[in-house]
Amino acid sequence: MSGNIYRISLMSWAFYYHRMTAKRFHSKRRDIMRNRHLSIILVFILWAGLTFASQGSEVVETFDVNGLQVIVKPNSANEIVSAQLYIKGGSLNLSESTQGIEPLIFESALKGSQHYSKEVINTLLDKTAAQIVSNSNRDYTAVGMRCLNRFFDQIWDLFVDVILNPAFEEKEVELVREQLLVGIRQRQDDPDSYLNELSDDLFFRGHLYRFDPQGIEESMAAISIEQMRDHLKSNLQTSRLLLVVVGDVGPDQIKRKVEETFGRLPRGDYQSVLPDPIMHEAPALELVQRDLPTNYIQGYFSAPGLSDPDFYPMRMAMNILAWRVFEEVRTKRNLSYAPSAFFSNEFANRAGIYVTTVYPDTTVKVMLAELKKMQEEPVSAKDLNDRIAMYLTQYYLNNETNAAQAQFLARFELSGLGWEAGEGFVENLRNVTAEDVQRVANRYFRNIQFVYLGDLDLIDEDVYTSM
Repeated sequence: MSGNIYRISLMSWAFYYHRMTAKRFHSKRRDIMRNRHLSIILVFILWAGLTFASQGSEVVETFDVNGLQVIVKPNSANEIVSAQLYIKGGSLNLSESTQGIEPLIFESALKGSQHYSKEVINTLLDKTAAQIVSNSNRDYTAVGMRCLNRFFDQIWDLFVDVILNPAFEEKEVELVREQLLVGIRQRQDDPDSYLNELSDDLFFRGHLYRFDPQGIEESMAAISIEQMRDHLKSNLQTSRLLLVVVGDVGPDQIKRKVEETFGRLPRGDYQSVLPDPIMHEAPALELVQRDLPTNYIQGYFSAPGLSDPDFYPMRMAMNILAWRVFEEVRTKRNLSYAPSAFFSNEFANRAGIYVTTVYPDTTVKVMLAELKKMQEEPVSAKDLNDRIAMYLTQYYLNNETNAAQAQFLARFELSGLGWEAGEGFVENLRNVTAEDVQRVANRYFRNIQFVYLGDLDLIDEDVYTSM
């Protein structure tokens, strides 16, 4: 799925929990085992929290080099260094004709630069087990490097050169373009990918997020090398950039390197602007007939972004909804193998529900009933605390790597809150109350934008526009 949607996986972590806590022969034994399991989780959270804190015990430092903000988090717990350069704007930097230009730029840049041929780049990365990768989404493009600290100087020089001095040889650009076009064309061949594309188109219609950072076939085929050079030049201004480094390196070392490289770029006068929230005034349903073994259904609705205080209760509301949907749809009724609820991390945010099933109306009714239940009945304090504990376990696991910590710092910084706000993430989650969850459910669980891909003869449209 394009953007930053992370469906809550219920096939491993969640399924394991259900096996541990559901369908016991005796309720007393079930409660004992469930409490024992949660105790283990809480002990893990305490351990992970202390570990996470100790990894970050070396103070995060930030400084400005000619308008380029740099955040450095020293971490001597391992030998990996992760450096990520962020270009602000995402979809706000795009037009109809430039969708996909940033993936095309940075994938092509890795095929050769002013001082490094493609062969030299590949050999150096293989020899050092280093990586340079890029990711474009609706909020930013990130170009990141990851390497062992003993190779940092070598990989940094390569990292800088492919960003600042890409060769853009026509033959290599065309090979990359064709690879990206194949990926774009394959979206419609895969039902899930096509469903995501249709859902994005419906939900973002009329909003700046409608410009797909991964590109569409028409734009990707037409973007010229001259456009690529112009786009890169206009975005390589220090006011448009953020650099985050996490690893066994010192701030002084990073500052010297930035002063010699990215800090020499023109400053520009870019002012960060967050996209307007996405609000829909009524439910919607888009139908696409496809002869498939099952039917694919997805509904998006508005959600608070990271800078909104409702972000934390909404995140927990969606986490709880995911568990309940799994229990009601799969465990109790066996209507679908993989129902889910998900919550995005975009600045103009969304959440939603997804299912693939041969019983579309029945399944969607069950799912919508769970949304309504959360609006009408507060979740129990015990269930809420259990879900928070389990969510934080996954949070600590997800933030073990230097790259993940760098991304975490960057997201808070780019959101306008400042990287320091991330230090309150765990406390803010722990402070969520049952009343908060019910309040956000009533505020956001409405005007669902549904897309249905499958057999249209099986559905009653009123089911999908009822909420």
